[in-house]
Amino acid sequence: MKKDGKRVVVTGIGILTSNGLNREQVFANCAEGVNGLVECTLFDAKKLKTACVGQIQDETIPYLTNHARDKERIHFILDRIIDEAMLDAAITKEEIAQLGIRASVSFATSLAANGRISGFVEEQKREGQADPEWLTQIPAFTLYIKRRCGAQGSCYTTMSACAAGSTAAGIAYDLIQEDKADVVLVGGADPLTKFSCVGFHVLKSLSSSTCRPFDDERDGINIGEGGAFFVVETLEHAIARNAKIYGEIVGYGLNNDAYHITSPDPEGFGAFESMRAASKDISLDEVDYINAHGTGTRLNDEMESKVINKLFHDRGKDLCVSSTKSMIGHCLAAAGAIEMAVTLMTIKNGLVTPTIRMEHPMQSCEKFDYVTEKSSRNIRYALSNSFAFAGNTASLLLGSYSEDGEA
Repeated sequence: MKKDGKRVVVTGIGILTSNGLNREQVFANCAEGVNGLVECTLFDAKKLKTACVGQIQDETIPYLTNHARDKERIHFILDRIIDEAMLDAAITKEEIAQLGIRASVSFATSLAANGRISGFVEEQKREGQADPEWLTQIPAFTLYIKRRCGAQGSCYTTMSACAAGSTAAGIAYDLIQEDKADVVLVGGADPLTKFSCVGFHVLKSLSSSTCRPFDDERDGINIGEGGAFFVVETLEHAIARNAKIYGEIVGYGLNNDAYHITSPDPEGFGAFESMRAASKDISLDEVDYINAHGTGTRLNDEMESKVINKLFHDRGKDLCVSSTKSMIGHCLAAAGAIEMAVTLMTIKNGLVTPTIRMEHPMQSCEKFDYVTEKSSRNIRYALSNSFAFAGNTASLLLGSYSEDGEA
């Protein structure tokens, strides 16, 4: 691993998805292969290619709000995951505030303003003239996050589509490595919206039923929702306050293949380079697990499996791979954050979560262990991949924690 710079550790996790309302539920259900893809009840999705979505199972979280100053769906998600992460890390808002500009926020979303815009449109339908206050509330969104956690340092909002969650973690890594922060609250969140489901329907990217990553019969994605937040800090800061440590962010890689506005480069140039950059400071033989982007589309899964084969060409069944999206859907900008959370808990618990519905594996998946049932493994290092529209690619290298810095 990288020998210079500060070590970057994760001490708190908060997560909310369609198959779990907290950290323990999500990981336990992912380990058992519990499917969170259900028929949408938030809006009429019957005319879409599939009405099956990864919808959070909590009726107390509203879909759309009635007034401009009301909290929208994403705020309720954020409240849950930020509070859970801070409680898990045993750090308070007041303690974060005491750090002043040494505590930062790095956040990812793609639909943060959608609730406000939808409210503006809906009010216009109801009243005949919409109040522009709906739209003036949008800039206050990131301020809401900073106030929720008490951070007073720099604040970054990343919107690089479905690579954004992993990119946000990379920004946090840089802030700590470059001694610009001691603590970074980092994560991503996106709510389920009719806007996103219709968009992917028009692009013909939706599955006809439920997604089947890396299966020969795969035919598309299911849109999901949720988010994950983390308390990320220097190792010194974590030790000083006697914090438990899930693992380390060891490296990351970003790229852009500049191939097409929606389709990935078939040869996976950007994906390959982001994975190689993330793992450049270790031996590839030490990577034991890959949490794949694994969307269930024809093009992505073919590209990703090809890139994994290329980078790890001399490995065999000792390298395991799986897709969390098979159970919770594609959570857009939140996907990378959610999958980072699952990967960290995989490392901490020594338990690899499966890809469900992978009944007819692609031929390109035969060389490595594409896990279809939970598997106990000692994970030294793991890659978490996020590949997005417009050619954006991001990969995180996460490692198990040891005091001597070796996984």
